[in-house]
Amino acid sequence: MERKTFYRILLVVVLILTVIYTLGIMGLIPFRWSYYITIFMIALFLALRIERRASGH
Repeated sequence: MERKTFYRILLVVVLILTVIYTLGIMGLIPFRWSYYITIFMIALFLALRIERRASGH
């Protein structure tokens, strides 16, 4: 998959997870979901950062 397409798909996923996270903060869904989304976002950030450094950009 082309990098640009991958990042566009990833953007949509992150936006959806952000909405779910916000609903968890507001108490409309279990807060545990927000906790797991936070862990996923941190892992995603680190993975993308490591991948970026490995590719030499």
